[in-house]
Amino acid sequence: MVDKSALKIPRPNPVDPGRLPAKFPKIEIDHTKCTVPFWCKKCLQICPQVVFQVYCKQIQKFKETDPRLPGMYEIIPVRRDKCIMCDKCKEVCPEGAITITF
Repeated sequence: MVDKSALKIPRPNPVDPGRLPAKFPKIEIDHTKCTVPFWCKKCLQICPQVVFQVYCKQIQKFKETDPRLPGMYEIIPVRRDKCIMCDKCKEVCPEGAITITF
């Protein structure tokens, strides 16, 4: 039989809140309002953390996609983890298509 007083039971350390997985802000873009992002590009230019990226929705082989046609491109928040919620993109958007919630 083993002496129970000689056994060392590991104790869990208290959880450090700074090491928990961070929750990222939810960035929504209304693509019915922002139909031609290349005409404006204000949110792309003003974001200090480069959160947004332009994405081509319709790619055709051996054909250049016209950025002036509505619905060909859309802006997507690819780096939500970098967003500091400064709301500069919301303020500068002329269509009011961007909403940021935590």
